[in-house]
Amino acid sequence: MEEYSKQNKRAWEYNAYDFWCRNCSPQERAKSDVQNPIGQLRKYAKYFEKYENVKIANICGSCGKKAVPLAVLGADVTVFDISEDNKRYAEEVVKAANVKIDYQVCDVLEINRNIYADSFDIVFMEGGVLHYFHDINEFMRMMYSLLKKGGKMICSDFHPFTKIIDTLGLQQKTMSYFSTEVFEGEMAHARFFDEEIRKKMPLCSYRKYTVSEIINSVIRNGFTLKQFDEHPAWENERVPGEFTLVAVKA
Repeated sequence: MEEYSKQNKRAWEYNAYDFWCRNCSPQERAKSDVQNPIGQLRKYAKYFEKYENVKIANICGSCGKKAVPLAVLGADVTVFDISEDNKRYAEEVVKAANVKIDYQVCDVLEINRNIYADSFDIVFMEGGVLHYFHDINEFMRMMYSLLKKGGKMICSDFHPFTKIIDTLGLQQKTMSYFSTEVFEGEMAHARFFDEEIRKKMPLCSYRKYTVSEIINSVIRNGFTLKQFDEHPAWENERVPGEFTLVAVKA
């Protein structure tokens, strides 16, 4: 495992389980997931043509907030995430929702291809994933390898515009849009902790990308780009906050 991955793992295993529980108990989240799984998927639902018996790799699936609704809808979901704390919370939600998911704790770039290559109909990620990986081409190669021929990648992430303006209110460093800097910064939910705890939280190691870096990496690594949607920022609809990219394994 790369040193920066170890650093990110330390950050995502610091009070993560307690944070998720404080935000919403596993039982409460499970109830919401079962009652309205499409609603829990929110804007991402429109990118799935069907769910029943579809094999989905949920990349950096965190606490299972999208994996469990997908499982409720009948999908066969495998989560790949670096945090044991995230897994602990997700498995409690899974139990309360009476569904099944496979949760693999690992560095995404070290997923066992002997087991998972050419296995999935869809690879899906959302909520800020790409900036945790310092080599986007290596990341896209892994995504391509996981998919079956004709399989689809749904990649939703923070819009690169957030490099220069913090349109999502994440309280993270801004920089030149074209910067290739690797830098340390707080994890996304650090801002919700008391200041004393926040100071003690391990930092993550980030590399943020431009739109062209993301799209060119998708194309360069064998995908056929099908769609690129931009979404408004959460609190200011005049500026971009997120995007969703859809690409297919040729």
